[in-house]
Amino acid sequence: MKRGIFRTSVAVFLVMMLVGCAELPDITDQQENLVAEYAGGVLLRYSSKYAYRLVKNDADEDGVEDSATDTASGAAATMEPLASPEASASPSPEPGASAGPDATSDPNASEAPEESVAPEPTEEPSVSLDELYHIKGLKFSYVSSSYSNRYPSSDDAIEITAPADKVLYIVNFKIKNTGSKAIRVNLTGRPFHYELSVGGDTALPTLSLLPNGGLNYLMTTIKPGKTEKASLIFNLDRDKKGTKGNTLSITEGEKTAVIEL
Repeated sequence: MKRGIFRTSVAVFLVMMLVGCAELPDITDQQENLVAEYAGGVLLRYSSKYAYRLVKNDADEDGVEDSATDTASGAAATMEPLASPEASASPSPEPGASAGPDATSDPNASEAPEESVAPEPTEEPSVSLDELYHIKGLKFSYVSSSYSNRYPSSDDAIEITAPADKVLYIVNFKIKNTGSKAIRVNLTGRPFHYELSVGGDTALPTLSLLPNGGLNYLMTTIKPGKTEKASLIFNLDRDKKGTKGNTLSITEGEKTAVIEL
Protein backbone atom coordinates (compact mmCIF):
# COMPACT_ATOMS: atom_id res chain seq x y z
CA MET A 1 0.00 0.00 0.00
CA LYS A 2 2.75 2.39 0.96
CA ARG A 3 4.52 1.62 -2.27
CA GLY A 4 1.44 2.53 -4.32
CA ILE A 5 1.13 5.87 -2.58
CA PHE A 6 4.79 6.63 -3.25
CA ARG A 7 4.46 5.77 -6.93
CA THR A 8 1.39 8.03 -7.26
CA SER A 9 3.22 10.92 -5.58
CA VAL A 10 6.18 10.63 -7.94
CA ALA A 11 3.88 10.57 -10.98
CA VAL A 12 1.91 13.66 -9.84
CA PHE A 13 5.12 15.55 -9.15
CA LEU A 14 6.52 14.83 -12.60
CA VAL A 15 3.25 15.80 -14.33
CA MET A 16 3.16 19.13 -12.47
CA MET A 17 6.69 19.82 -13.66
CA LEU A 18 5.69 19.20 -17.24
CA VAL A 19 2.46 21.29 -17.25
CA GLY A 20 4.00 24.25 -15.42
CA CYS A 21 2.08 24.15 -12.09
CA ALA A 22 5.28 24.60 -10.13
CA GLU A 23 7.57 27.54 -10.41
CA LEU A 24 10.61 26.40 -12.39
CA PRO A 25 13.33 28.34 -14.10
CA ASP A 26 13.05 28.72 -17.86
CA ILE A 27 14.49 25.68 -19.62
CA THR A 28 15.26 25.06 -23.23
CA ASP A 29 13.27 22.77 -25.51
CA GLN A 30 16.03 20.21 -25.34
CA GLN A 31 16.00 20.19 -21.51
CA GLU A 32 12.18 19.97 -21.51
CA ASN A 33 12.33 16.91 -23.78
CA LEU A 34 14.90 15.32 -21.49
CA VAL A 35 12.63 15.88 -18.46
CA ALA A 36 9.65 14.34 -20.27
CA GLU A 37 11.72 11.37 -21.37
CA TYR A 38 13.04 10.87 -17.85
CA ALA A 39 9.50 11.07 -16.35
CA GLY A 40 8.20 8.49 -18.76
CA GLY A 41 11.10 6.23 -17.94
CA VAL A 42 10.43 6.48 -14.21
CA LEU A 43 6.75 5.55 -14.66
CA LEU A 44 7.66 2.54 -16.77
CA ARG A 45 10.32 1.38 -14.32
CA TYR A 46 7.65 1.20 -11.57
CA SER A 47 5.25 -0.70 -13.77
CA SER A 48 4.96 -4.43 -12.99
CA LYS A 49 4.68 -5.14 -16.73
CA TYR A 50 7.95 -3.38 -17.62
CA ALA A 51 10.91 -5.74 -17.90
CA TYR A 52 13.44 -3.16 -16.67
CA ARG A 53 11.39 -1.80 -13.75
CA LEU A 54 13.38 -0.24 -10.94
CA VAL A 55 11.97 -2.35 -8.07
CA LYS A 56 10.95 -5.97 -7.79
CA ASN A 57 7.68 -7.40 -6.55
CA ASP A 58 6.48 -6.67 -3.03
CA ALA A 59 8.56 -9.54 -1.73
CA ASP A 60 12.25 -10.13 -2.58
CA GLU A 61 13.70 -13.51 -3.13
CA ASP A 62 14.31 -13.79 0.62
CA GLY A 63 10.56 -13.25 1.27
CA VAL A 64 10.97 -9.86 2.98
CA GLU A 65 8.84 -6.98 1.67
CA ASP A 66 10.81 -3.90 0.49
CA SER A 67 10.20 -0.72 2.50
CA ALA A 68 9.25 2.64 1.04
CA THR A 69 12.57 4.04 2.22
CA ASP A 70 14.53 1.46 0.17
CA THR A 71 12.39 2.21 -2.88
CA ALA A 72 12.92 5.93 -2.57
CA SER A 73 16.64 5.57 -2.16
CA GLY A 74 16.77 3.32 -5.24
CA ALA A 75 14.93 5.86 -7.35
CA ALA A 76 17.06 8.74 -6.11
CA ALA A 77 20.20 6.77 -6.93
CA THR A 78 19.24 6.62 -10.60
CA MET A 79 18.57 10.36 -10.99
CA GLU A 80 21.33 12.40 -12.61
CA PRO A 81 21.53 16.18 -13.15
CA LEU A 82 20.61 17.41 -16.59
CA ALA A 83 23.57 18.18 -18.76
CA SER A 84 23.70 21.53 -20.50
CA PRO A 85 23.84 21.54 -24.31
CA GLU A 86 27.33 23.06 -24.13
CA ALA A 87 28.66 20.23 -21.98
CA SER A 88 27.02 17.46 -24.01
CA ALA A 89 28.24 18.75 -27.36
CA SER A 90 31.45 17.07 -28.50
CA PRO A 91 34.28 19.44 -29.46
CA SER A 92 34.66 19.88 -33.20
CA PRO A 93 38.05 19.29 -34.74
CA GLU A 94 40.13 22.28 -35.65
CA PRO A 95 40.05 23.37 -39.30
CA GLY A 96 42.61 21.55 -41.35
CA ALA A 97 43.03 18.78 -38.75
CA SER A 98 42.79 15.21 -40.00
CA ALA A 99 41.96 12.15 -37.89
CA GLY A 100 43.67 9.83 -40.32
CA PRO A 101 47.38 9.27 -40.89
CA ASP A 102 49.52 12.18 -41.95
CA ALA A 103 48.99 12.66 -45.66
CA THR A 104 52.46 14.09 -46.07
CA SER A 105 54.21 11.17 -44.39
CA ASP A 106 56.35 8.93 -46.49
CA PRO A 107 54.53 5.57 -46.99
CA ASN A 108 57.90 3.83 -46.93
CA ALA A 109 59.08 5.57 -43.74
CA SER A 110 58.05 2.62 -41.52
CA GLU A 111 59.96 0.14 -43.60
CA ALA A 112 63.32 -0.94 -42.21
CA PRO A 113 66.29 0.35 -44.20
CA GLU A 114 67.94 -2.16 -46.44
CA GLU A 115 71.07 -3.63 -44.98
CA SER A 116 74.13 -2.92 -47.02
CA VAL A 117 76.06 -6.02 -47.89
CA ALA A 118 79.78 -5.57 -47.68
CA PRO A 119 81.61 -6.93 -50.71
CA GLU A 120 83.54 -10.08 -50.05
CA PRO A 121 87.29 -9.56 -49.97
CA THR A 122 88.95 -10.68 -53.14
CA GLU A 123 92.08 -12.75 -52.94
CA GLU A 124 95.19 -11.44 -54.60
CA PRO A 125 96.04 -13.44 -57.73
CA SER A 126 98.87 -15.90 -57.38
CA VAL A 127 102.18 -14.85 -58.89
CA SER A 128 104.91 -17.04 -60.33
CA LEU A 129 107.99 -18.01 -58.33
CA ASP A 130 110.17 -15.79 -60.53
CA GLU A 131 107.89 -12.79 -59.87
CA LEU A 132 107.94 -13.55 -56.16
CA TYR A 133 111.73 -13.97 -55.67
CA HIS A 134 112.53 -11.45 -58.40
CA ILE A 135 116.27 -12.05 -58.69
CA LYS A 136 117.71 -11.09 -62.06
CA GLY A 137 119.40 -14.03 -63.83
CA LEU A 138 117.79 -16.72 -61.62
CA LYS A 139 114.86 -18.98 -62.53
CA PHE A 140 112.95 -20.76 -59.73
CA SER A 141 110.96 -23.95 -60.40
CA TYR A 142 109.01 -26.49 -58.34
CA VAL A 143 110.24 -30.06 -58.92
CA SER A 144 108.57 -32.62 -56.64
CA SER A 145 107.27 -33.51 -53.15
CA SER A 146 107.42 -36.76 -51.16
CA TYR A 147 107.04 -38.38 -47.72
CA SER A 148 110.07 -39.92 -46.07
CA ASN A 149 111.46 -40.97 -42.68
CA ARG A 150 114.81 -39.36 -43.39
CA TYR A 151 116.37 -36.82 -45.78
CA PRO A 152 118.42 -36.95 -47.83
CA SER A 153 118.43 -40.67 -48.50
CA SER A 154 121.97 -40.67 -49.89
CA ASP A 155 125.18 -40.96 -47.83
CA ASP A 156 125.58 -37.20 -47.33
CA ALA A 157 127.34 -35.92 -44.24
CA ILE A 158 124.17 -34.37 -42.74
CA GLU A 159 120.94 -36.37 -42.51
CA ILE A 160 117.56 -35.32 -41.14
CA THR A 161 115.53 -38.10 -39.43
CA ALA A 162 111.84 -37.90 -38.50
CA PRO A 163 110.82 -38.56 -34.86
CA ALA A 164 108.97 -41.81 -34.08
CA ASP A 165 105.47 -40.27 -34.33
CA LYS A 166 106.32 -37.97 -37.28
CA VAL A 167 106.98 -38.19 -40.98
CA LEU A 168 109.03 -35.84 -43.15
CA TYR A 169 107.41 -34.10 -46.08
CA ILE A 170 109.98 -32.78 -48.54
CA VAL A 171 109.21 -30.20 -51.22
CA ASN A 172 112.00 -29.85 -53.81
CA PHE A 173 112.86 -26.83 -55.99
CA LYS A 174 115.59 -26.04 -58.44
CA ILE A 175 117.24 -22.68 -59.09
CA LYS A 176 119.01 -22.08 -62.36
CA ASN A 177 121.49 -19.32 -63.20
CA THR A 178 120.49 -18.17 -66.70
CA GLY A 179 123.11 -15.37 -66.83
CA SER A 180 126.77 -15.24 -67.81
CA LYS A 181 128.12 -14.49 -64.33
CA ALA A 182 128.01 -16.26 -60.96
CA ILE A 183 125.19 -15.02 -58.71
CA ARG A 184 125.43 -14.84 -54.94
CA VAL A 185 122.07 -15.75 -53.37
CA ASN A 186 121.06 -14.87 -49.80
CA LEU A 187 117.37 -15.18 -48.85
CA THR A 188 117.87 -15.02 -45.07
CA GLY A 189 117.22 -11.27 -44.99
CA ARG A 190 113.91 -11.42 -46.86
CA PRO A 191 110.61 -12.01 -44.92
CA PHE A 192 109.25 -14.99 -46.84
CA HIS A 193 106.44 -16.96 -45.20
CA TYR A 194 106.07 -20.64 -46.15
CA GLU A 195 102.84 -22.45 -45.22
CA LEU A 196 101.84 -26.00 -46.16
CA SER A 197 98.16 -27.03 -46.24
CA VAL A 198 97.83 -30.80 -45.82
CA GLY A 199 94.65 -32.72 -44.97
CA GLY A 200 92.91 -29.64 -43.57
CA ASP A 201 95.86 -28.70 -41.34
CA THR A 202 98.70 -26.25 -41.85
CA ALA A 203 102.40 -26.62 -41.10
CA LEU A 204 105.53 -24.48 -41.25
CA PRO A 205 108.92 -25.74 -42.50
CA THR A 206 111.58 -26.81 -40.03
CA LEU A 207 115.06 -25.37 -39.77
CA SER A 208 117.08 -26.98 -42.53
CA LEU A 209 120.50 -28.48 -41.87
CA LEU A 210 121.29 -28.80 -45.56
CA PRO A 211 124.59 -27.30 -46.80
CA ASN A 212 122.85 -24.42 -48.65
CA GLY A 213 120.30 -23.88 -45.84
CA GLY A 214 117.28 -25.08 -47.82
CA LEU A 215 114.92 -22.77 -49.68
CA ASN A 216 113.74 -20.98 -46.51
CA TYR A 217 117.33 -20.05 -45.51
CA LEU A 218 119.04 -20.25 -48.87
CA MET A 219 122.60 -18.93 -48.91
CA THR A 220 124.75 -20.07 -51.80
CA THR A 221 126.56 -19.09 -55.01
CA ILE A 222 125.34 -20.43 -58.37
CA LYS A 223 127.72 -20.43 -61.31
CA PRO A 224 126.59 -19.41 -64.84
CA GLY A 225 124.39 -22.05 -66.50
CA LYS A 226 124.33 -24.21 -63.36
CA THR A 227 121.34 -25.42 -61.34
CA GLU A 228 121.18 -25.86 -57.59
CA LYS A 229 118.64 -27.89 -55.62
CA ALA A 230 116.85 -26.30 -52.67
CA SER A 231 114.23 -27.98 -50.44
CA LEU A 232 111.66 -27.24 -47.78
CA ILE A 233 111.25 -29.87 -45.04
CA PHE A 234 108.08 -30.25 -42.90
CA ASN A 235 107.54 -32.42 -39.81
CA LEU A 236 104.01 -33.87 -40.05
CA ASP A 237 102.01 -36.27 -37.89
CA ARG A 238 102.46 -39.82 -39.10
CA ASP A 239 98.73 -40.19 -39.88
CA LYS A 240 99.18 -37.52 -42.59
CA LYS A 241 101.54 -39.77 -44.55
CA GLY A 242 100.22 -40.38 -48.06
CA THR A 243 97.84 -37.38 -48.00
CA LYS A 244 97.42 -35.93 -51.48
CA GLY A 245 96.12 -32.61 -52.84
CA ASN A 246 98.46 -30.54 -50.65
CA THR A 247 99.09 -26.84 -51.28
CA LEU A 248 102.14 -24.71 -50.54
CA SER A 249 101.80 -20.92 -50.19
CA ILE A 250 104.88 -18.68 -50.28
CA THR A 251 104.26 -15.03 -49.37
CA GLU A 252 106.36 -11.89 -49.26
CA GLY A 253 104.51 -8.64 -48.62
CA GLU A 254 101.48 -8.47 -50.90
CA LYS A 255 102.74 -11.14 -53.29
CA THR A 256 101.86 -14.82 -52.89
CA ALA A 257 102.82 -17.82 -54.98
CA VAL A 258 100.51 -20.85 -54.61
CA ILE A 259 101.84 -24.26 -55.67
CA GLU A 260 99.68 -27.36 -56.06
CA LEU A 261 101.83 -30.29 -54.87
